[in-house]
Amino acid sequence: MIETLPPRPSPWQLFTAFHSPGPRWPGALRAGLAMGLPGTLALLLGLEAELLLIAAGSFTVIHGEGYAYRARWKVLLTAGAFFITGAVAGAFVGTVVWGQIEAGATRWWLLLTVIFSTTIAGFGVFIANALRLPPPGPWFILLVAGASTMTYRLGLNPVEVGAWAGVGVLSSLLVGMAPALVNPHGPEQKAVRVLEDTVADIDGDMSVAKLHQAQTALTNAWFMLADAGAIHAGRIVDSSGLAERTLAAQLKLAGTDSRAVDEISDNKNLIDVDRARVPHFRPSVSYRLYRSVHPDSHAMMTASRVVLACLGAGVTSVSLGFDRPDWAIVSALLILQWGPDRIPGTVRGVHRFLGSVLGVVLFGGLHLLGVHGWSLMLALSVCLFFAEIFVTRNYALTVIFTTPVALMLGGALDVDLDVTMTERVIEIVFSVVFALVLLWLYRPDAEPAHHLRLQRRCRRAMSSLLGALLTATPDQTLELRRDLQYELLSERRAAQSLARNNPDIAEERWNEHLGLQRAGYALLDYCEAHGDLRLPIGDIQAVAERIEAHHE
Repeated sequence: MIETLPPRPSPWQLFTAFHSPGPRWPGALRAGLAMGLPGTLALLLGLEAELLLIAAGSFTVIHGEGYAYRARWKVLLTAGAFFITGAVAGAFVGTVVWGQIEAGATRWWLLLTVIFSTTIAGFGVFIANALRLPPPGPWFILLVAGASTMTYRLGLNPVEVGAWAGVGVLSSLLVGMAPALVNPHGPEQKAVRVLEDTVADIDGDMSVAKLHQAQTALTNAWFMLADAGAIHAGRIVDSSGLAERTLAAQLKLAGTDSRAVDEISDNKNLIDVDRARVPHFRPSVSYRLYRSVHPDSHAMMTASRVVLACLGAGVTSVSLGFDRPDWAIVSALLILQWGPDRIPGTVRGVHRFLGSVLGVVLFGGLHLLGVHGWSLMLALSVCLFFAEIFVTRNYALTVIFTTPVALMLGGALDVDLDVTMTERVIEIVFSVVFALVLLWLYRPDAEPAHHLRLQRRCRRAMSSLLGALLTATPDQTLELRRDLQYELLSERRAAQSLARNNPDIAEERWNEHLGLQRAGYALLDYCEAHGDLRLPIGDIQAVAERIEAHHE
Protein backbone atom coordinates (compact mmCIF):
# COMPACT_ATOMS: atom_id res chain seq x y z
CA MET A 1 0.00 0.00 0.00
CA ILE A 2 1.15 3.52 -0.83
CA GLU A 3 2.41 5.28 2.32
CA THR A 4 3.52 8.61 0.83
CA LEU A 5 2.34 10.93 -1.89
CA PRO A 6 3.60 9.68 -5.29
CA PRO A 7 6.60 11.42 -6.87
CA ARG A 8 6.18 13.27 -10.14
CA PRO A 9 8.10 12.84 -13.40
CA SER A 10 9.81 15.94 -14.73
CA PRO A 11 8.33 17.77 -17.75
CA TRP A 12 11.26 16.50 -19.83
CA GLN A 13 10.46 12.90 -18.88
CA LEU A 14 6.85 13.51 -19.86
CA PHE A 15 7.91 15.04 -23.17
CA THR A 16 10.31 12.29 -24.26
CA ALA A 17 8.62 9.16 -22.92
CA PHE A 18 7.45 6.35 -25.20
CA HIS A 19 4.50 4.78 -23.50
CA SER A 20 3.71 1.42 -25.03
CA PRO A 21 6.13 -1.52 -24.98
CA GLY A 22 6.44 -4.33 -27.48
CA PRO A 23 6.55 -4.45 -31.29
CA ARG A 24 3.82 -2.53 -33.12
CA TRP A 25 4.65 -3.45 -36.71
CA PRO A 26 2.18 -6.37 -37.09
CA GLY A 27 -0.74 -4.10 -36.27
CA ALA A 28 0.76 -1.32 -38.36
CA LEU A 29 1.05 -3.71 -41.31
CA ARG A 30 -2.63 -4.58 -40.90
CA ALA A 31 -3.49 -0.87 -40.90
CA GLY A 32 -1.60 -0.38 -44.16
CA LEU A 33 -3.18 -3.47 -45.75
CA ALA A 34 -6.69 -2.45 -44.66
CA MET A 35 -6.22 0.60 -46.86
CA GLY A 36 -4.01 -0.87 -49.56
CA LEU A 37 -6.05 -3.93 -50.55
CA PRO A 38 -9.40 -2.24 -51.29
CA GLY A 39 -7.52 0.83 -52.54
CA THR A 40 -5.82 -1.27 -55.20
CA LEU A 41 -9.17 -2.61 -56.35
CA ALA A 42 -10.63 0.91 -56.46
CA LEU A 43 -7.77 2.19 -58.60
CA LEU A 44 -8.05 -0.75 -60.98
CA LEU A 45 -11.68 0.25 -61.44
CA GLY A 46 -10.71 3.89 -62.02
CA LEU A 47 -12.17 5.20 -58.74
CA GLU A 48 -9.48 7.59 -57.51
CA ALA A 49 -11.75 10.01 -55.63
CA GLU A 50 -13.25 7.14 -53.64
CA LEU A 51 -9.79 6.12 -52.48
CA LEU A 52 -9.83 8.81 -49.77
CA LEU A 53 -13.15 7.60 -48.42
CA ILE A 54 -11.88 4.03 -48.22
CA ALA A 55 -8.97 5.39 -46.18
CA ALA A 56 -11.46 7.01 -43.80
CA GLY A 57 -13.10 3.65 -43.09
CA SER A 58 -9.72 1.93 -42.84
CA PHE A 59 -9.01 3.77 -39.58
CA THR A 60 -11.32 1.15 -38.05
CA VAL A 61 -8.55 -1.45 -37.91
CA ILE A 62 -6.55 0.67 -35.45
CA HIS A 63 -9.36 0.43 -32.88
CA GLY A 64 -9.22 -3.38 -32.93
CA GLU A 65 -5.54 -3.67 -32.04
CA GLY A 66 -4.84 -4.69 -28.45
CA TYR A 67 -7.89 -6.95 -28.11
CA ALA A 68 -8.13 -10.72 -28.05
CA TYR A 69 -9.86 -12.10 -31.12
CA ARG A 70 -12.87 -13.12 -29.05
CA ALA A 71 -13.53 -9.42 -28.36
CA ARG A 72 -11.83 -7.82 -31.38
CA TRP A 73 -14.56 -8.48 -33.93
CA LYS A 74 -17.10 -6.75 -31.68
CA VAL A 75 -14.82 -3.74 -31.26
CA LEU A 76 -14.19 -3.54 -35.01
CA LEU A 77 -17.90 -3.71 -35.83
CA THR A 78 -18.74 -1.06 -33.23
CA ALA A 79 -15.98 1.29 -34.34
CA GLY A 80 -16.86 0.67 -37.99
CA ALA A 81 -20.49 1.60 -37.35
CA PHE A 82 -19.34 4.88 -35.80
CA PHE A 83 -17.03 5.62 -38.73
CA ILE A 84 -19.74 4.98 -41.33
CA THR A 85 -22.35 6.96 -39.38
CA GLY A 86 -19.92 9.82 -38.83
CA ALA A 87 -18.95 9.91 -42.50
CA VAL A 88 -22.56 9.93 -43.70
CA ALA A 89 -23.69 12.51 -41.14
CA GLY A 90 -20.68 14.71 -41.91
CA ALA A 91 -21.38 14.53 -45.62
CA PHE A 92 -25.02 15.54 -45.04
CA VAL A 93 -23.91 18.51 -42.92
CA GLY A 94 -21.38 19.49 -45.57
CA THR A 95 -24.02 19.27 -48.30
CA VAL A 96 -26.25 21.71 -46.40
CA VAL A 97 -23.44 24.07 -45.39
CA TRP A 98 -21.62 24.31 -48.70
CA GLY A 99 -24.84 24.23 -50.69
CA GLN A 100 -26.01 27.34 -48.82
CA ILE A 101 -22.65 29.09 -49.12
CA GLU A 102 -22.40 28.42 -52.87
CA ALA A 103 -25.93 29.78 -53.23
CA GLY A 104 -24.73 33.09 -51.78
CA ALA A 105 -25.50 32.65 -48.08
CA THR A 106 -23.19 33.87 -45.32
CA ARG A 107 -20.14 31.79 -44.38
CA TRP A 108 -21.52 31.70 -40.85
CA TRP A 109 -23.37 28.59 -42.04
CA LEU A 110 -20.10 26.90 -41.09
CA LEU A 111 -21.29 27.17 -37.49
CA LEU A 112 -23.40 24.11 -38.30
CA THR A 113 -20.13 22.24 -38.86
CA VAL A 114 -18.89 23.57 -35.51
CA ILE A 115 -21.98 22.34 -33.70
CA PHE A 116 -21.84 18.96 -35.45
CA SER A 117 -18.15 18.36 -34.70
CA THR A 118 -18.38 19.64 -31.13
CA THR A 119 -21.33 17.36 -30.41
CA ILE A 120 -19.38 14.32 -31.59
CA ALA A 121 -16.36 15.44 -29.54
CA GLY A 122 -18.40 15.94 -26.36
CA PHE A 123 -20.33 12.67 -26.49
CA GLY A 124 -17.30 10.72 -27.70
CA VAL A 125 -15.10 11.99 -24.90
CA PHE A 126 -17.74 11.30 -22.26
CA ILE A 127 -18.24 7.71 -23.44
CA ALA A 128 -14.52 7.00 -23.86
CA ASN A 129 -13.68 8.27 -20.37
CA ALA A 130 -16.71 6.73 -18.68
CA LEU A 131 -15.88 3.31 -20.17
CA ARG A 132 -12.10 3.76 -19.65
CA LEU A 133 -11.42 2.93 -23.29
CA PRO A 134 -7.81 2.77 -24.50
CA PRO A 135 -6.38 5.21 -27.06
CA PRO A 136 -7.18 6.44 -29.67
CA GLY A 137 -10.68 6.99 -28.27
CA PRO A 138 -13.02 9.23 -30.32
CA TRP A 139 -10.21 11.11 -32.03
CA PHE A 140 -10.15 9.24 -35.37
CA ILE A 141 -13.95 9.15 -35.49
CA LEU A 142 -14.12 12.94 -35.15
CA LEU A 143 -11.29 13.27 -37.66
CA VAL A 144 -13.29 11.34 -40.27
CA ALA A 145 -16.67 12.88 -39.44
CA GLY A 146 -15.29 16.41 -39.54
CA ALA A 147 -13.35 15.88 -42.76
CA SER A 148 -16.47 14.34 -44.34
CA THR A 149 -18.16 17.74 -44.15
CA MET A 150 -15.79 18.71 -46.99
CA THR A 151 -16.64 15.76 -49.29
CA TYR A 152 -19.27 17.89 -51.02
CA ARG A 153 -16.33 19.37 -52.93
CA LEU A 154 -15.46 15.89 -54.23
CA GLY A 155 -18.84 15.65 -55.95
CA LEU A 156 -20.02 12.68 -53.85
CA ASN A 157 -23.39 12.42 -52.13
CA PRO A 158 -23.63 11.31 -48.46
CA VAL A 159 -24.80 7.78 -49.31
CA GLU A 160 -21.77 7.25 -51.55
CA VAL A 161 -19.50 8.63 -48.83
CA GLY A 162 -20.88 6.13 -46.31
CA ALA A 163 -20.75 3.24 -48.77
CA TRP A 164 -17.09 3.77 -49.64
CA ALA A 165 -16.18 4.28 -45.99
CA GLY A 166 -17.96 0.97 -45.42
CA VAL A 167 -15.56 -0.70 -47.86
CA GLY A 168 -12.69 0.44 -45.64
CA VAL A 169 -14.53 -0.85 -42.57
CA LEU A 170 -15.13 -4.25 -44.19
CA SER A 171 -11.49 -4.45 -45.19
CA SER A 172 -10.49 -3.57 -41.61
CA LEU A 173 -12.68 -6.35 -40.23
CA LEU A 174 -11.25 -8.96 -42.58
CA VAL A 175 -7.62 -7.88 -42.17
CA GLY A 176 -7.96 -7.44 -38.41
CA MET A 177 -9.43 -10.90 -37.87
CA ALA A 178 -7.45 -12.85 -40.47
CA PRO A 179 -4.56 -13.80 -38.11
CA ALA A 180 -7.06 -15.69 -35.93
CA LEU A 181 -7.11 -18.39 -38.58
CA VAL A 182 -3.42 -19.05 -37.91
CA ASN A 183 -3.19 -18.59 -34.13
CA PRO A 184 -6.49 -17.88 -32.34
CA HIS A 185 -4.68 -17.10 -29.06
CA GLY A 186 -1.92 -14.98 -30.55
CA PRO A 187 -2.82 -11.61 -28.96
CA GLU A 188 -2.86 -12.86 -25.36
CA GLN A 189 0.32 -14.91 -25.88
CA LYS A 190 2.07 -11.86 -27.30
CA ALA A 191 0.81 -9.65 -24.43
CA VAL A 192 2.29 -11.98 -21.82
CA ARG A 193 5.61 -12.26 -23.69
CA VAL A 194 5.83 -8.47 -23.92
CA LEU A 195 5.10 -8.20 -20.19
CA GLU A 196 7.85 -10.66 -19.27
CA ASP A 197 10.37 -8.95 -21.55
CA THR A 198 9.45 -5.49 -20.27
CA VAL A 199 9.69 -6.47 -16.61
CA ALA A 200 13.09 -8.06 -17.30
CA ASP A 201 14.22 -4.81 -18.95
CA ILE A 202 13.69 -2.72 -15.80
CA ASP A 203 16.45 -4.59 -13.92
CA GLY A 204 18.99 -1.86 -13.27
CA ASP A 205 16.90 0.73 -15.17
CA MET A 206 14.31 2.34 -12.90
CA SER A 207 13.55 5.24 -15.23
CA VAL A 208 10.01 6.59 -15.36
CA ALA A 209 9.56 5.47 -18.97
CA LYS A 210 10.67 1.89 -18.26
CA LEU A 211 8.45 1.62 -15.18
CA HIS A 212 5.45 2.94 -17.01
CA GLN A 213 6.01 0.59 -19.93
CA ALA A 214 6.11 -2.35 -17.52
CA GLN A 215 2.91 -1.21 -15.82
CA THR A 216 1.23 -0.70 -19.20
CA ALA A 217 2.31 -4.18 -20.30
CA LEU A 218 0.87 -5.64 -17.09
CA THR A 219 -2.46 -3.89 -17.62
CA ASN A 220 -2.59 -5.00 -21.26
CA ALA A 221 -1.85 -8.60 -20.32
CA TRP A 222 -4.58 -8.80 -17.69
CA PHE A 223 -7.18 -7.14 -19.91
CA MET A 224 -6.21 -9.36 -22.84
CA LEU A 225 -6.59 -12.47 -20.66
CA ALA A 226 -9.96 -11.25 -19.44
CA ASP A 227 -11.18 -10.62 -23.01
CA ALA A 228 -9.89 -14.05 -24.03
CA GLY A 229 -11.79 -15.75 -21.19
CA ALA A 230 -8.64 -16.98 -19.46
CA ILE A 231 -9.60 -15.30 -16.17
CA HIS A 232 -12.99 -14.56 -14.66
CA ALA A 233 -14.16 -13.05 -11.39
CA GLY A 234 -10.67 -12.93 -9.95
CA ARG A 235 -9.87 -16.56 -10.78
CA ILE A 236 -7.91 -18.43 -13.43
CA VAL A 237 -10.21 -20.49 -15.65
CA ASP A 238 -7.76 -21.40 -18.42
CA SER A 239 -5.05 -24.06 -18.33
CA SER A 240 -2.66 -22.37 -20.78
CA GLY A 241 -0.42 -21.05 -17.99
CA LEU A 242 -0.59 -17.47 -19.29
CA ALA A 243 -2.33 -16.15 -16.18
CA GLU A 244 0.25 -17.81 -13.91
CA ARG A 245 3.07 -16.21 -15.92
CA THR A 246 1.35 -12.83 -15.63
CA LEU A 247 1.10 -13.22 -11.85
CA ALA A 248 4.78 -14.09 -11.66
CA ALA A 249 5.70 -10.98 -13.66
CA GLN A 250 3.51 -8.84 -11.43
CA LEU A 251 5.31 -10.14 -8.35
CA LYS A 252 8.61 -8.95 -9.86
CA LEU A 253 7.08 -5.56 -10.68
CA ALA A 254 5.48 -4.98 -7.27
CA GLY A 255 7.27 -2.44 -5.14
CA THR A 256 9.11 -0.70 -8.00
CA ASP A 257 7.09 2.54 -7.65
CA SER A 258 5.62 2.08 -11.12
CA ARG A 259 2.36 3.15 -9.46
CA ALA A 260 3.61 6.74 -9.59
CA VAL A 261 3.98 7.24 -13.31
CA ASP A 262 0.45 6.99 -14.71
CA GLU A 263 0.54 10.59 -15.86
CA ILE A 264 3.11 10.16 -18.63
CA SER A 265 0.64 8.88 -21.23
CA ASP A 266 -3.01 8.94 -22.23
CA ASN A 267 -3.21 5.19 -21.62
CA LYS A 268 -4.10 5.12 -17.92
CA ASN A 269 -3.35 1.86 -16.14
CA LEU A 270 -6.36 1.11 -13.97
CA ILE A 271 -4.70 -1.61 -11.92
CA ASP A 272 -2.97 -1.87 -8.55
CA VAL A 273 0.51 -3.15 -9.35
CA ASP A 274 1.31 -4.05 -5.74
CA ARG A 275 -1.59 -6.55 -5.47
CA ALA A 276 -0.21 -9.72 -7.03
CA ARG A 277 -3.60 -11.33 -7.46
CA VAL A 278 -5.84 -12.15 -10.39
CA PRO A 279 -7.94 -8.98 -10.69
CA HIS A 280 -11.66 -8.65 -11.11
CA PHE A 281 -12.38 -6.71 -14.25
CA ARG A 282 -14.59 -4.09 -15.74
CA PRO A 283 -18.15 -3.67 -14.54
CA SER A 284 -20.90 -3.62 -17.15
CA VAL A 285 -21.12 -0.85 -19.73
CA SER A 286 -24.35 0.43 -18.18
CA TYR A 287 -22.72 0.59 -14.72
CA ARG A 288 -19.73 2.56 -15.99
CA LEU A 289 -21.88 4.99 -17.97
CA TYR A 290 -24.43 5.53 -15.21
CA ARG A 291 -21.79 6.15 -12.53
CA SER A 292 -20.30 8.90 -14.72
CA VAL A 293 -23.53 10.86 -15.17
CA HIS A 294 -22.58 13.34 -12.46
CA PRO A 295 -21.15 16.89 -12.77
CA ASP A 296 -18.11 15.94 -10.67
CA SER A 297 -17.20 12.74 -12.52
CA HIS A 298 -13.97 12.64 -14.49
CA ALA A 299 -15.85 11.84 -17.71
CA MET A 300 -18.30 14.72 -17.29
CA MET A 301 -15.65 17.28 -16.36
CA THR A 302 -13.47 16.21 -19.28
CA ALA A 303 -16.39 16.39 -21.71
CA SER A 304 -17.28 19.87 -20.42
CA ARG A 305 -13.74 21.12 -21.01
CA VAL A 306 -13.67 19.57 -24.47
CA VAL A 307 -17.02 21.10 -25.51
CA LEU A 308 -16.02 24.60 -24.38
CA ALA A 309 -12.57 24.40 -26.00
CA CYS A 310 -14.00 23.01 -29.25
CA LEU A 311 -16.70 25.68 -29.43
CA GLY A 312 -14.15 28.40 -28.82
CA ALA A 313 -11.74 27.04 -31.43
CA GLY A 314 -14.47 26.37 -34.00
CA VAL A 315 -16.14 29.77 -33.70
CA THR A 316 -12.75 31.49 -33.86
CA SER A 317 -11.95 29.59 -37.05
CA VAL A 318 -15.20 30.70 -38.69
CA SER A 319 -14.77 34.31 -37.56
CA LEU A 320 -11.32 34.40 -39.20
CA GLY A 321 -12.82 33.30 -42.51
CA PHE A 322 -11.29 29.80 -42.54
CA ASP A 323 -13.16 26.91 -44.14
CA ARG A 324 -12.14 23.99 -41.89
CA PRO A 325 -13.49 24.65 -38.37
CA ASP A 326 -13.52 20.89 -37.86
CA TRP A 327 -9.71 20.98 -38.04
CA ALA A 328 -9.55 23.46 -35.14
CA ILE A 329 -11.93 21.27 -33.14
CA VAL A 330 -9.92 18.09 -33.73
CA SER A 331 -6.77 19.92 -32.63
CA ALA A 332 -8.39 21.00 -29.34
CA LEU A 333 -9.75 17.50 -28.72
CA LEU A 334 -6.29 15.97 -29.03
CA ILE A 335 -5.06 17.70 -25.89
CA LEU A 336 -8.07 17.30 -23.62
CA GLN A 337 -9.79 14.04 -24.59
CA TRP A 338 -8.41 11.94 -21.71
CA GLY A 339 -8.68 14.63 -19.02
CA PRO A 340 -4.94 15.00 -18.34
CA ASP A 341 -3.46 16.63 -15.26
CA ARG A 342 -2.25 20.19 -15.77
CA ILE A 343 1.48 19.70 -16.27
CA PRO A 344 1.15 16.54 -18.42
CA GLY A 345 -1.67 18.22 -20.34
CA THR A 346 0.55 21.21 -21.08
CA VAL A 347 3.33 18.92 -22.28
CA ARG A 348 0.84 17.14 -24.51
CA GLY A 349 -0.25 20.50 -25.87
CA VAL A 350 3.32 21.01 -27.02
CA HIS A 351 3.27 17.47 -28.46
CA ARG A 352 0.10 18.17 -30.40
CA PHE A 353 1.38 21.50 -31.71
CA LEU A 354 4.70 20.13 -32.93
CA GLY A 355 3.18 16.97 -34.40
CA SER A 356 0.38 18.80 -36.18
CA VAL A 357 2.71 21.41 -37.65
CA LEU A 358 5.05 18.71 -38.91
CA GLY A 359 2.02 16.89 -40.31
CA VAL A 360 1.01 19.99 -42.24
CA VAL A 361 4.57 20.19 -43.58
CA LEU A 362 4.39 16.51 -44.62
CA PHE A 363 1.11 17.22 -46.41
CA GLY A 364 2.81 20.16 -48.14
CA GLY A 365 5.50 17.80 -49.43
CA LEU A 366 2.90 15.36 -50.77
CA HIS A 367 1.01 18.23 -52.37
CA LEU A 368 4.15 19.46 -54.14
CA LEU A 369 4.87 15.93 -55.36
CA GLY A 370 1.43 15.88 -56.92
CA VAL A 371 0.39 12.51 -55.49
CA HIS A 372 -2.54 10.88 -57.24
CA GLY A 373 -3.62 7.41 -58.22
CA TRP A 374 -1.11 4.78 -57.14
CA SER A 375 1.21 7.28 -55.45
CA LEU A 376 -1.77 8.61 -53.45
CA MET A 377 -2.68 5.11 -52.32
CA LEU A 378 0.92 4.44 -51.30
CA ALA A 379 1.04 7.69 -49.32
CA LEU A 380 -2.23 6.88 -47.52
CA SER A 381 -1.12 3.32 -46.69
CA VAL A 382 2.21 4.53 -45.32
CA CYS A 383 0.47 7.18 -43.22
CA LEU A 384 -1.89 4.60 -41.73
CA PHE A 385 1.05 2.27 -41.07
CA PHE A 386 2.91 4.86 -39.02
CA ALA A 387 -0.26 6.11 -37.31
CA GLU A 388 -0.71 2.63 -35.85
CA ILE A 389 2.98 2.40 -34.94
CA PHE A 390 2.80 5.51 -32.76
CA VAL A 391 -0.84 5.81 -31.67
CA THR A 392 -0.29 4.40 -28.15
CA ARG A 393 3.33 5.53 -27.88
CA ASN A 394 3.49 9.21 -28.67
CA TYR A 395 0.72 11.34 -30.17
CA ALA A 396 3.20 13.98 -31.34
CA LEU A 397 4.50 11.41 -33.81
CA THR A 398 1.03 9.99 -34.53
CA VAL A 399 -0.47 13.27 -35.72
CA ILE A 400 2.40 13.79 -38.15
CA PHE A 401 0.93 10.94 -40.19
CA THR A 402 -2.80 11.42 -39.54
CA THR A 403 -2.73 15.09 -40.53
CA PRO A 404 -2.11 14.49 -44.26
CA VAL A 405 -4.93 11.93 -44.39
CA ALA A 406 -7.39 14.35 -42.77
CA LEU A 407 -6.38 17.18 -45.09
CA MET A 408 -6.57 15.03 -48.22
CA LEU A 409 -9.95 13.65 -47.19
CA GLY A 410 -11.19 17.24 -47.02
CA GLY A 411 -10.10 17.90 -50.59
CA ALA A 412 -7.02 19.97 -49.71
CA LEU A 413 -5.04 18.51 -52.64
CA ASP A 414 -7.20 20.65 -54.93
CA VAL A 415 -6.77 23.88 -52.90
CA ASP A 416 -3.95 26.41 -52.97
CA LEU A 417 -1.14 24.99 -50.80
CA ASP A 418 -0.09 28.28 -49.21
CA VAL A 419 -3.63 28.99 -48.02
CA THR A 420 -4.09 25.48 -46.63
CA MET A 421 -0.81 25.45 -44.70
CA THR A 422 -1.23 28.98 -43.33
CA GLU A 423 -4.81 28.49 -42.15
CA ARG A 424 -4.22 25.06 -40.64
CA VAL A 425 -1.16 26.19 -38.66
CA ILE A 426 -3.01 29.24 -37.32
CA GLU A 427 -5.91 26.99 -36.28
CA ILE A 428 -3.51 24.68 -34.47
CA VAL A 429 -2.11 27.62 -32.49
CA PHE A 430 -5.39 28.98 -31.17
CA SER A 431 -6.79 25.46 -30.61
CA VAL A 432 -3.87 24.71 -28.29
CA VAL A 433 -4.44 28.04 -26.53
CA PHE A 434 -8.14 27.32 -25.96
CA ALA A 435 -7.40 23.80 -24.72
CA LEU A 436 -4.73 24.91 -22.24
CA VAL A 437 -6.84 27.80 -20.93
CA LEU A 438 -9.68 25.37 -20.18
CA LEU A 439 -7.26 22.86 -18.67
CA TRP A 440 -5.81 25.37 -16.21
CA LEU A 441 -8.71 27.71 -15.46
CA TYR A 442 -11.98 25.79 -15.82
CA ARG A 443 -13.26 24.46 -12.49
CA PRO A 444 -10.09 24.58 -10.37
CA ASP A 445 -11.99 22.56 -7.74
CA ALA A 446 -12.57 19.69 -10.19
CA GLU A 447 -10.00 17.22 -8.85
CA PRO A 448 -10.90 17.62 -5.12
CA ALA A 449 -14.61 17.26 -5.91
CA HIS A 450 -13.99 14.21 -8.10
CA HIS A 451 -11.85 12.52 -5.45
CA LEU A 452 -14.38 13.21 -2.68
CA ARG A 453 -17.13 11.71 -4.80
CA LEU A 454 -15.12 8.54 -5.41
CA GLN A 455 -14.43 8.14 -1.70
CA ARG A 456 -18.18 8.18 -1.12
CA ARG A 457 -18.67 5.63 -3.90
CA CYS A 458 -16.07 3.34 -2.32
CA ARG A 459 -17.87 3.42 1.02
CA ARG A 460 -21.19 2.82 -0.68
CA ALA A 461 -19.76 -0.13 -2.63
CA MET A 462 -18.37 -1.64 0.58
CA SER A 463 -21.69 -1.18 2.35
CA SER A 464 -23.54 -2.83 -0.54
CA LEU A 465 -21.19 -5.80 -0.49
CA LEU A 466 -21.44 -6.17 3.28
CA GLY A 467 -25.22 -6.04 3.08
CA ALA A 468 -25.25 -8.75 0.43
CA LEU A 469 -22.96 -10.95 2.53
CA LEU A 470 -25.67 -11.15 5.22
CA THR A 471 -27.70 -13.42 2.94
CA ALA A 472 -25.18 -14.78 0.43
CA THR A 473 -21.73 -16.31 0.20
CA PRO A 474 -18.87 -14.27 -1.31
CA ASP A 475 -19.04 -16.35 -4.50
CA GLN A 476 -22.64 -15.21 -4.92
CA THR A 477 -21.62 -11.55 -4.78
CA LEU A 478 -19.09 -11.48 -7.63
CA GLU A 479 -20.62 -8.45 -9.33
CA LEU A 480 -20.51 -6.40 -6.13
CA ARG A 481 -16.90 -7.46 -5.51
CA ARG A 482 -16.00 -6.48 -9.06
CA ASP A 483 -17.69 -3.08 -8.66
CA LEU A 484 -15.92 -2.44 -5.35
CA GLN A 485 -12.52 -3.18 -6.87
CA TYR A 486 -13.32 -0.81 -9.73
CA GLU A 487 -14.24 1.99 -7.31
CA LEU A 488 -11.10 1.40 -5.23
CA LEU A 489 -8.90 1.59 -8.33
CA SER A 490 -10.70 4.74 -9.47
CA GLU A 491 -10.26 6.36 -6.04
CA ARG A 492 -6.58 5.46 -6.04
CA ARG A 493 -6.09 7.03 -9.45
CA ALA A 494 -8.04 10.15 -8.38
CA ALA A 495 -5.91 10.46 -5.23
CA GLN A 496 -2.73 10.38 -7.32
CA SER A 497 -4.16 13.02 -9.65
CA LEU A 498 -5.08 15.13 -6.63
CA ALA A 499 -1.51 14.85 -5.34
CA ARG A 500 -0.23 16.27 -8.62
CA ASN A 501 -2.74 19.11 -9.06
CA ASN A 502 -3.68 19.95 -5.46
CA PRO A 503 -0.89 18.65 -3.21
CA ASP A 504 -2.06 20.55 -0.10
CA ILE A 505 -5.52 18.99 -0.23
CA ALA A 506 -4.02 15.58 -1.03
CA GLU A 507 -1.79 15.82 2.06
CA GLU A 508 -4.85 16.41 4.23
CA ARG A 509 -6.74 13.46 2.76
CA TRP A 510 -3.89 10.98 2.34
CA ASN A 511 -4.35 9.02 5.57
CA GLU A 512 -8.07 8.72 4.87
CA HIS A 513 -7.25 7.53 1.35
CA LEU A 514 -4.88 4.86 2.70
CA GLY A 515 -7.39 3.70 5.31
CA LEU A 516 -10.14 3.44 2.73
CA GLN A 517 -7.92 1.37 0.43
CA ARG A 518 -6.88 -0.96 3.26
CA ALA A 519 -10.45 -1.51 4.41
CA GLY A 520 -11.72 -2.15 0.88
CA TYR A 521 -9.00 -4.61 -0.05
CA ALA A 522 -9.23 -6.37 3.31
CA LEU A 523 -12.88 -7.02 2.52
CA LEU A 524 -12.08 -8.26 -1.00
CA ASP A 525 -9.29 -10.50 0.29
CA TYR A 526 -11.57 -11.98 2.94
CA CYS A 527 -14.20 -12.73 0.28
CA GLU A 528 -11.60 -14.37 -1.93
CA ALA A 529 -10.37 -16.57 0.91
CA HIS A 530 -13.88 -17.69 1.92
CA GLY A 531 -15.64 -17.90 -1.42
CA ASP A 532 -18.21 -20.59 -0.60
CA LEU A 533 -18.64 -19.89 3.12
CA ARG A 534 -21.28 -17.71 4.74
CA LEU A 535 -19.46 -14.98 6.70
CA PRO A 536 -20.28 -14.76 10.43
CA ILE A 537 -22.32 -11.69 11.34
CA GLY A 538 -19.60 -10.69 13.80
CA ASP A 539 -17.00 -10.51 11.03
CA ILE A 540 -19.31 -8.45 8.85
CA GLN A 541 -19.98 -6.06 11.73
CA ALA A 542 -16.25 -5.67 12.41
CA VAL A 543 -15.57 -4.66 8.80
CA ALA A 544 -18.54 -2.28 8.86
CA GLU A 545 -17.16 -0.57 11.95
CA ARG A 546 -13.75 -0.25 10.30
CA ILE A 547 -15.32 1.45 7.27
CA GLU A 548 -17.30 3.78 9.52
CA ALA A 549 -14.14 4.70 11.42
CA HIS A 550 -12.47 5.86 8.21
CA HIS A 551 -15.60 7.83 7.29
CA GLU A 552 -15.30 9.82 10.47
